[in-house]
Order: sequence, then C-alpha cells, then structure tokens
Amino acid sequence: MAGKAPQPWIGLVTKKIKEENVCMIVSGLCLTRYKNAKGPLDTRELRIITQNNDDAIKISFGKRYGLPGPRSFRMNTYRMEIDLSIAAGFDIQNKLIALYKDQYEGFVAYEVADRRVGQNRNGPLFVHDGITFYLRQNKYNRAVLTVRDTNRYDSPEEQARLERAAKNAKKLKDLDIIFMYEKHCAKYEESASVLYEKLIDMGYDNAYFVVDTSIPTVRDLPEKYKRNLIEKDSDKHLEYFFASEKFISTETLEHALQLRVANKAAMDKITKEPLSYVFLQHGPTYMISLNKENRSGFLKKPWMKLHKTVVSSELEAQHFIELGGMERDDLYITGMAKFDRAFRHEGADRVVIMPTWRRWELNQAREDITQTNYYKMMRLMYDSVPADLKDKVIILPHPLMAERFADIARTGAAEDAEMCKRIVVPDSYEGVLRDTEVLITDYSSISYDAFYRGAKVIFYWAEKDECMTHYGEGTKLMLNLDNVFGPVAMNGEDITAAVKENYGAPQRQDYLEKYRKIIEFHDGRNTERIIEHLKQDGVI
Repeated sequence: MAGKAPQPWIGLVTKKIKEENVCMIVSGLCLTRYKNAKGPLDTRELRIITQNNDDAIKISFGKRYGLPGPRSFRMNTYRMEIDLSIAAGFDIQNKLIALYKDQYEGFVAYEVADRRVGQNRNGPLFVHDGITFYLRQNKYNRAVLTVRDTNRYDSPEEQARLERAAKNAKKLKDLDIIFMYEKHCAKYEESASVLYEKLIDMGYDNAYFVVDTSIPTVRDLPEKYKRNLIEKDSDKHLEYFFASEKFISTETLEHALQLRVANKAAMDKITKEPLSYVFLQHGPTYMISLNKENRSGFLKKPWMKLHKTVVSSELEAQHFIELGGMERDDLYITGMAKFDRAFRHEGADRVVIMPTWRRWELNQAREDITQTNYYKMMRLMYDSVPADLKDKVIILPHPLMAERFADIARTGAAEDAEMCKRIVVPDSYEGVLRDTEVLITDYSSISYDAFYRGAKVIFYWAEKDECMTHYGEGTKLMLNLDNVFGPVAMNGEDITAAVKENYGAPQRQDYLEKYRKIIEFHDGRNTERIIEHLKQDGVI
C-alpha cells in the first residue's frame, strides 16, 4: 500500500491583523510541520493559495526552516499579505491552502491552541465599497478568508447590540419561545408562515415569527397573527434569538439572525447550544446531492438536543439517509406545509425564467453581471422563448443575484435592456407562481412548487456538470433523465421547441408519475402531519 502524500502544515500561534494599503496584513508566530515526510519545511518553497486563486496572498517567514520544536514542529515568525483588491473577486468562502514545492497541498490552522476543532473565532472586519473581508476559523480549525456583501451587523455599533442582547436574553430563559422565520427573517410566504398561522389558530401563543413587517403580505394579515410578529433586526429579535431553545424554519439556523454574521456570541448560539431545530425546507432538497461539505448546513447537527427535517416522500428521505448520514427518526415524512395552500389561477399564462444562483459567480457579478455565465444563461433562456410569447415572460433572478441587475435596464446595451425590463423582484413568489404556465429553470427547487400547481417545467442542463464541480467533487444532481418531470434542453433550440410543445398543454402523465414519487402528498394535510410530529417530540 502506498504511503500517505506529504502534507505541509502551518499553525498560527499568534495573529496581529491590520490593514495597510488595501491589504490585510496578518503577522505573528507560527508552527510549521511537514507531515508524512522527513525533514523540516523549506519556507522558500511554501506558498499560500485558495481554491480558485494563487495571486492575492503572499507569505514570508523570519527564518528559512524555523527553530526546532517538539514532535518535529518548527517555530517561526510569519507575515501574510492579502491583496483585498484582488480578493474582491474571490468566492464567498476561501480556505487558505498551504502549497509546498507547487505540488503538495496542506492547510493553515487558524489557532494552534484549538487543535482540530474551531471555536467560531474571527479577525477584524475590513469594509471596502460594500464588501466585507475577514479571516475566520471554520469548524475544522482551518483559516478561511470570507469575502461577502457588507451586512448590518458588521459595524462596531451593531456588534455591541449583539453583545448586549446576548446578556439581556438571560432574563428571558424561562420563556418557552418557539422562534420561527423564513429567508433572512425577511419573508412571509413559505412553510414557516403557514405553520405559524396554524399554531396561532390552535392557541400556541408562545410561537413568534420574525419578519420585515413592512412587506405587503404581512401588512395585510389579520390582527390575530400580527400580535406575535417580531420586527426583523429589532432588540426583541436579537434577545429572543439568544433566549430561544426552539427554532422552526424553512432555512438553516444561520438565517435566524444574519447569514454569515461575524460575531462569536451569535455563532456559538447556533453551533454549540443544545437547541431543538425543525427544518421545514423552503423547497425539496431532492436536487443537489447532500454528500459534500458545502451542503452540510442541511445535515444533522450532533450538538443539538433535537434536529428534525421535513421531507416530501420516501425517495427524498432516502436521499437524507444515504447521502446525508441521517437516521429515519430524524425525518418527518409529511410533505411541506406550504403545499397545503398552493394553487394556480385558471388563466395562468406566464412564461417564468428562474435559474438558481451560482455562489461562485456572486463576486464576479458585482463587477459586471453581464460577463457571468449566470447572466449569459438567462439571456439564452429569454432569447429562446418564441416571439409570440415574449410579452408573457417574467424573469426572476435569484434574490442574491437580483440586485446586480439594477442598472442594466437603464444603461445596458439594447438587447440586454430589453431582457432586463422583464425582470421582477417580487415581495413574494406566490403571486408569480399562481400565474405561471411554463417555468424555465436549470435546477431550482422552485420547479417542484410550480409543477405542484399545474405548470409545466423545462430544465436547461447544458452547464449542469460544470456547475456540479463547483459544489465539490462527487456532487451530483438527484434529478436525472429517468426521473425528471419535464423536458431537458441542452441548447436554445431545445428550449424553443419545449416551450412550443408545453405552453397551453396539459401536464404529461409520465411526468406526473415521476413527480409523485418525489412529492407524495397531495391531500392538503401536510401541516397537520407536521404538528402531530411536533407534539410527539415535545417541541409544542
């Protein structure tokens, strides 16, 4: 049997992090080691890169080999410079990779004292033109450079609010708070809102829903549901977040406050406390396989007191069991609550274009959305719609991409401006789905929602395999040519033909049969089944 490959390792003992000339400077003491090989690391042969870039990070050491330490470790000083102007185009999360002699890959440990387990530490935040950069520790104690849109809680004042809320929440620990929310605590249209209203109807006055109360769907609610709404980003939101031990949502726990919040108290809350968490799903997860690290947000958290996930069929349950490592007892095979209210207007006539987002293109989109493959795919979809149906088109970019389109309709080239005039960023997708006759997507889970209501779905898969590689080696699309519930297009001509064939036609019987193996329940009682499980598990 061949021996293990040599692996360079750098462990940061101390870190002084500052900014100079639009560079993040990280310096201090470190340990180095050449695992699975003899001899010390030659630091002249050592570079720091990320998965997609090797130009932005420079590292230097005080001594070529360092000073001898215990167990073949060497002590050294280091200085790492990260060019933020280059890093602005990076992916959102970028593990620092130690590359030795341009062939052996290892990693950079964020904190030597933490050994192999992360403690939710992060360095100072540097903000430039709406982008926040910071070095953080992941759960495996690896150093990660985060590059993301600046959010509310990046400012010192908001960080202080979080710290105060964590302290004030200790006075609320005796309250049995059921903390409910949807995407970014800003939506009221998915399964969590349906379940929340049912709980209020049943007298569960300890159920609270965090939301932006200014959106139309919330303003129009009956008063009995408004009483237990909590305004997003209010002091009560923060305090109830820290005080609650029960979370029910269509999103991961990170959405309960702010996605990718850089605050240790908040991260400790969701990654260490023994919470009860019920994941309702915002769309069936029978789409991108669950067997990779970047899908880990959907998987069972071992530190939790209770972690349950709602699924829509035996087939989807097997996905979580076989590729997600979950047990059958971790799953509620009930169907999603939002489908209990799903319907489509009789005169639905819209052709809706909605591909899913591409995380790896998000920062590139900030510079020029028209140069991304995501934008070019949407252009292809739009251009392929038959001319006599162009006035029926609605384009729904993923919310995380939508803001990048803002100026194109006004200042872009004529052909781009024409398409972008079709772009809609609705407060709720519900109204659009009720008017959808044909949906064109790549592999968005909204396809399940549209088909459930009676729409036809066209899948564009020309770039599918390339996209899967960005999720990680071995990732696959759970839908395939044997179980997909709509025609698969590989080019513009395929899309045109599929729209012509499906617009105004009934759903094909073979597609219906395939769909109902993935989405089993169609009796309007999904919410009731979920509530019975919540009672059995003592959540309510």
